[in-house]
Amino acid sequence: MKKFIAKEYSEVKESVYSVDYSNIYDDFINFGVGDPDINTHEIIIEAANQSQLNGHTHYADPQGVLALRQAICDYYKEDFEVEADPSNVMVTMSGTEAMYLVLRTIIEEGDEVIIPSPYFSIYTEQVEMPHGVPVIYETKFENDFNIIPSELEKLITDKTKAIIVNTPNNPTGAVYSTETLKEIYEIAKKHDVVVICDDIYTIYSYESKFEPMIKFDKEFKNVISIASFSKDYVMTGWRLGSIVADADLIKAMTQVHEITVYAVPTICQYAGIAAIENRKEICPPLAEEYKNRMYLAYERLKKLKYVEVMRPKGTFYLFPKINVPGMTSKEVIKEILEKAHVNLISGEVFGKGGEDCIRIAVTVNEDMINEAFDRIEKLDIFK
Repeated sequence: MKKFIAKEYSEVKESVYSVDYSNIYDDFINFGVGDPDINTHEIIIEAANQSQLNGHTHYADPQGVLALRQAICDYYKEDFEVEADPSNVMVTMSGTEAMYLVLRTIIEEGDEVIIPSPYFSIYTEQVEMPHGVPVIYETKFENDFNIIPSELEKLITDKTKAIIVNTPNNPTGAVYSTETLKEIYEIAKKHDVVVICDDIYTIYSYESKFEPMIKFDKEFKNVISIASFSKDYVMTGWRLGSIVADADLIKAMTQVHEITVYAVPTICQYAGIAAIENRKEICPPLAEEYKNRMYLAYERLKKLKYVEVMRPKGTFYLFPKINVPGMTSKEVIKEILEKAHVNLISGEVFGKGGEDCIRIAVTVNEDMINEAFDRIEKLDIFK
């Protein structure tokens, strides 16, 4: 059957996120996958179960259950002063599918999409699927991986269709200021390109309140906001996301969505309604818990020889630079895995800008964080 596989998928790549060494190491600690260890709140689970008992077991509107789309509108208005109508909203199978739908709908062959690096590893491939061209803008560790809008603007050509902005950022943990986001928006408006905002970690902004760029774009002409329930509500397994955009664009994306999965499962959508309606109870403890874990891991990292790390600004990822003499970052990761039984992800996965870095997903409790760093500190490479 291999002869029937399209050339671009003929070589299967193993996902770095799904690797599990717990069957090899009994004391395995996983800093690799960005899946929160805390379970979905029982309020959400109970609402989802009740929705099925109430008969919501059939196909949903491909654009999304109206009650959820309205709840999303209410959320954007109450939390961010963004005025959206249900016609501006669609419900997706996760933030990942949301990004795919946006790119698949707006990109034509040869269109360029500017992506700040380091970036979430699938962005480039998602741009390439509809035959778009990724254009990489390199941010710098020395500048806390911040975007400098004037540098970004220099990459815009007559082929540029979009810019992807992810803040708080995976993998770096950087949080772009409101001023930076406003400048990027003005650049997009000036050059008539669209900014695709991957607004996934909104509650995990530790030094300032998250402000979405779409707040500046009252008519949704140059900004698309992608959201996900995976991180803010620790609902990774529910695969629930959303898009807020121009109504005509929503209609077009709904067509792509309909021929891909038709509609998001109703149980997930009713779970989403409960999540939004109870967010003031559910979200603050999550943000506080992961903030505490991040600062603990940050303090432990600062004590390691050959390691540079920036102060946590957002998400639950740290992205330290590793400079062990005579070793690449991949070799360091291998040493840590084999001798300390702690899994990390090489920064190379997230673009050229991450070559000397590693990503640490701080998604285990404080006892496990301390245990992991106790083991790492004992390794000869850090002495």
